This record gives sequence, C-alpha cells and structure tokens, in this order.
Amino acid sequence: MTHTLISFLGKARKDNGGNYQVANYNFDGTPKSSQFFGLALADTIKPDQLVILGTSGSMWDVFFERMAENTQQDNQLCALIEAVSTDSVTQIMLDGCREAVSNRLGVNCQLKLIPYGADQNGQIEILKIMANDIVANSQVSLDLTHGLRHLPMLGLLSAMYLKSARNVEIAGIYYGALDRTNNGETPVMRLDGLLSIADWINALNGFDKTGDIAPFADLLSQEGVKSATSLKTAAFHESILNINDARSPLKTFRDAINEKGLSGIASLFEDSLRQRISWIDQQQLYKRQQDKAMFYLNQRDYVRAAMLGYEAIITYKIQNNNPAAPTEKFESRQEAKLELEKELSGQKLESYKLLRGIRNTLAHTVRPDTQKIQQALSSENNLREELKRVLTELFSNE
Repeated sequence: MTHTLISFLGKARKDNGGNYQVANYNFDGTPKSSQFFGLALADTIKPDQLVILGTSGSMWDVFFERMAENTQQDNQLCALIEAVSTDSVTQIMLDGCREAVSNRLGVNCQLKLIPYGADQNGQIEILKIMANDIVANSQVSLDLTHGLRHLPMLGLLSAMYLKSARNVEIAGIYYGALDRTNNGETPVMRLDGLLSIADWINALNGFDKTGDIAPFADLLSQEGVKSATSLKTAAFHESILNINDARSPLKTFRDAINEKGLSGIASLFEDSLRQRISWIDQQQLYKRQQDKAMFYLNQRDYVRAAMLGYEAIITYKIQNNNPAAPTEKFESRQEAKLELEKELSGQKLESYKLLRGIRNTLAHTVRPDTQKIQQALSSENNLREELKRVLTELFSNE
C-alpha cells in the first residue's frame, strides 16, 4: 500500500531572516532537529512519496537551498530566490527542482504549486491538486504545520475528501506545535481525532437522512462500547420494517450506556443518539410504527412511510380490540383489515383506502388503479402532503 505524506510550505518570515526557526521536534521521545517539520516527519514515518504544496510566494528558495549541490542547481536556486521575492514561482520551475529534491531526500518527492485559496474556486483547486498524486486505496499522512493560516483547514477537508472519494486510509494528521516549545523541545501533536469527529458527524447526518443507525456501531466499538453491536441488529430489523424486533436491541444499548454514559468522542453525541432512539419508549407497537412512519415521511422515504403508516393502522385496530392479541399473526391482521373497511366511513374510509392504495402501488411497483392514487403520486409535493394528511386523519381520534 503506497503511503504518501502531504506537507505545506509557507511564506518566509521577515522577522526571522526569511527562514523558519529550527526546532527540536519530539516524536514520541525521539528528538529530531529541523527547520522544516515536514522533513523531520518524513524521516520518522518513512513515506513512499512526499508531496510538498506551496504558493507562488512560499519559501521555495529557502527549502531548495538545502538541496542544491552543483552549479546547475545554484542557477535554479537563484531563479527561485528572484521568483519568491516577486511572488511569481511557477510549476515549471518546481518541476525542474523535483529530481534534485527527491535524490537528496531519498524519497519520491512532488513539488506542487497551489493557489492562495482566497475564494471557493481556489479552495476547490487546492483539493484537486492535493488529490492528483494520491492513488485510490492507499495511505496518506498530513502535515498541517506550515503554510498560510487557512491551509490547515483545507488540509483537514482534503483528508475527509480523500477518505470518502478515494477510499484512502488516513494514517495520521500531524502538527509541530512551535508555540508549545518547552525546555528546547517542540511537541508533535496528533490531530487524527478531528477526523474521527468528522466520521461521527457524517454518521449522524446519514442517520437523519436514512434512519440507518448501523454506522454508529463501528464508531462506538472504537470507543470501547461493547453493547454497540446491538445497533447493527436493530438496524437490520428496522431495514425490513420489523419495528417490534428493532426495539429490544436498542433498549439493550441504552440500558448499557445508562450505567456509565459514553466517553471520549462518543460523549459529544450521546444526547443526539438518545434523542434519535427515543421512539422505543412508546409502549404500544402501533405508536412506534406511527412515529417511524412520520420520521421516514420527513426524510422523504415515502415507501417506508406509506408501508409503516398503513401497518400502524392495522396494528392499532388489533390492539384497540384486544391489547393482548398477537399483532404479528397474518390472520389477525387480515381480520383487522376487513373490520376497518366495515367500520370506517366517510372521509376516514377514503383516507384509509388512499393510504392502502399508495402503499400497494409503491410496494408492488404497479400502476395506480384510481385517479386519486395517480394524483397523489404525480409529484413529490402531492405525495408528501397526502401521506401527511391521511396519517394525521386516521389517528386523529385514537
């Protein structure tokens, strides 16, 4: 698996003679003295490829001065010194320096010119440039130490982008904290936790869109929560609309976290998780089905909204007749359907038939058999409003 280290190169500091300050970076107890943190990091983690990103005014001259070993390279250095002073370094100039840098560092090195990223187009271009030399399914480490102040934020976004779009494994996100230097040692900070928080945010957003709680299982397992596997069980049952059996594993999970609560990154999302599984507190099955139907309706999942809404009406009829009756038996549900059609009248009967027709049409992918169903399915807005209306009306007198 190819391992690439991406590092940034900033502008020269006039108050330090146009150079970065040499620091004694502490890598887990091993000190490495360097002017450029990215080079000390590369010497530590030994990547297969080093990608250095900088603007047309970054200190390419100071960086390349360490690499120049002959007259030709001296000429390249002079050209870089002039170009840096006028903020006019070009990609062609950097390409000409690449071989010397690679040979000197003993690693394949790519020197890439990036825009300043002052607007959205520039920021997108930076992400594209960062991704150009990254192979899918490879490994990437990021150094966010140097560069313009806003580039570390783009670096973190690039990690999220590469992880999602290229299926890249982020091996580490590093920062040499010069301002935390103490007794001559500069600590090396790992910022991987920021990416983990992003994973949680993505899982939360995904749940709000699809209702799938399974992604939280792996995240919680990483935090040492043993009951997290029950979330996958719950997600399976919910995916096949078995709301009754989805409830038990969710209760197991909640009971477990009630004892000690969640820690680490998970603690940031504990309240959100509890709120999103609070439907399990409904004691009646039809209430749980109804709550989930409205959830799916709000998430524009009309198939599950119609199916669960219809089933909730049947379950309500059974439990209203006999709270102890088996709600999942086919015979009981068929009997409840026949009774509903006899007992309902007026607008409620029409709403029941419309809900049943929408449910059947969506479940069996057939053509609508009435004008009302056809009209309801003629647009998303019509379907959403009709489902909301009939579900509200059918449960109005429960």
